[in-house]
Amino acid sequence: VVGVRQDGSTFPIELAVGEMRSGRRRFFTGFIRDITEPQATERRLQDLQSELIHVSRLTSMGEMASALAHELNQPLSAIASYMKGSVRLLDSETPDLERVRSALTAAGEQALRAGEIIRRLRAFVGKGEAAMRIEALPKLIEEAGALAMMGARDSGVRLDFNLSPKLGPVLADKVQIQQVVLNLMRNAVEAMSEAPVRNLTVEANPIDGETVEVLISDTGPGLAPEVLERLFQPFVTTKAEGMGVGLSICRTIIEAHGGELTARNRTEGGAVFRFTLRRGDLPLSDEIDA
Repeated sequence: VVGVRQDGSTFPIELAVGEMRSGRRRFFTGFIRDITEPQATERRLQDLQSELIHVSRLTSMGEMASALAHELNQPLSAIASYMKGSVRLLDSETPDLERVRSALTAAGEQALRAGEIIRRLRAFVGKGEAAMRIEALPKLIEEAGALAMMGARDSGVRLDFNLSPKLGPVLADKVQIQQVVLNLMRNAVEAMSEAPVRNLTVEANPIDGETVEVLISDTGPGLAPEVLERLFQPFVTTKAEGMGVGLSICRTIIEAHGGELTARNRTEGGAVFRFTLRRGDLPLSDEIDA
């Protein structure tokens, strides 16, 4: 879990609680172990792994670009030729409308072929399926939160968890959902780098008998309207060195889990990212009524 120092900074801890009875009284003793260094080592390994994955993605993107250029070159060249030929036919004194119609039909067929090539490549890239399992959402969020706060505890960011005790298990790929939480929390920390107040809040609540929501809110400057409209599109970013694919990947992951990912600005300042997940249990009737 995440501990809070007297000065408000946070740090990752391993907490074990022991219980003792003395007569009619119960006593609890907490044993806290600061795991900052072990997690720092784990973070460095994760950063190294991320760099390797980044290089792999760049290689894949290069291969994808080459494949697209090769596959699309023929239909696009054909479309250009058909269209230019049609223009020349229409510019003649006696246009052969039948040949124009035939050329435009052929151009349309080539456009459909180009679209099919893109769909096929997208299907090839996205053919991997998430390994769905029943997971405890609070533990999943807290583990991701501890990693996200590794480099933020010394920058004045205060982290608050508000996880409903009524949360049931969720159906999720643990690694993928933790990657979403980690990415959203890191984005929030970076957004508050110049903010006078730096509070990061992670909430999780049941919506109904089938769905839970997770909200990650910050006290940063918020999102510009022009960015908010295109936020989840690929290559849209507010970071000077960002690639603009992180949020797009996050939305893809959440949608693959049957949920949705949205963003909005808070009226009191800052931004809120919200995503939903399906519950992994069958709720009882009283839970549905509640």
